[in-house]
Amino acid sequence: MVNHRRFAVILGTTLAVTSVYQGLVMQPAHAVQPIRAVPLLATTNADELLERGQQQAEQGQLAAAIATYTQLIETDADNAEAYLQRGIAYHDVGDINQAIDDFSAALRLRSNHPETFYHRGEAYLHTSNVNAAIADLTQAIELDPEFTQAYMDRGTVLAELGQFSLALTDFQQAVALEPDNADAYYNRAQVYIGLRDAQTALADFDTAIRLDPELAEAYGTRGLLNHHLGNSQQAMADLQQAATLFQNRGDQESYQMTLGFMDQVQRQMDAQP
Repeated sequence: MVNHRRFAVILGTTLAVTSVYQGLVMQPAHAVQPIRAVPLLATTNADELLERGQQQAEQGQLAAAIATYTQLIETDADNAEAYLQRGIAYHDVGDINQAIDDFSAALRLRSNHPETFYHRGEAYLHTSNVNAAIADLTQAIELDPEFTQAYMDRGTVLAELGQFSLALTDFQQAVALEPDNADAYYNRAQVYIGLRDAQTALADFDTAIRLDPELAEAYGTRGLLNHHLGNSQQAMADLQQAATLFQNRGDQESYQMTLGFMDQVQRQMDAQP
């Protein structure tokens, strides 16, 4: 599933939130070629097909996994797990509508399954149906109050809607459940920026970086926040580290974006008397 990190851009008094991952907006996958299903052997049972599909998915053979799950569904139309796993595979190739259909089919067969509500809610995040996403993520949390990722995804949506107080509650819960989760602190820091609590945001960025020294987004956003607060030297150091990490990751889009921020910060520093 998609990792919902954001790179907060704070220049002057404007705060905008910009995605640094191309994968956050997934396009329908028209290029997936149908694969001929392997004929069922007399000894092949549902568990074996399910395991085969999961292995194919883990190896990145998503079209093959979809074919295997389809084969299983054709022989066992009431297999909720097959619909769930096929939905995840469709999601990962970018066919969000088919993924949602499969998650819905799984829920008709297994109506109190928090993981399926989570995956359908996450899939709705790629559509314009934000209310459906929030409803499904909320249902996942109600069924499993310790579902950390559901809190984080719902918190991200609420923050993007400007509902920072509600988002903060979700990220507080995520941190309480997983105190070593760097992404939870990183995202909570973003919410504190929205609440105009810069010092608490800096503390959360510090914790996120301590837990995950490779978290480029945390360096980058902390750098921009430091620049906004007038800490230009620290800002440049953070942005340089972010650029290095993005480059090492092979994320050229974010690397170039960070270089652009560094140029803006440097020009503003040079313009100071």
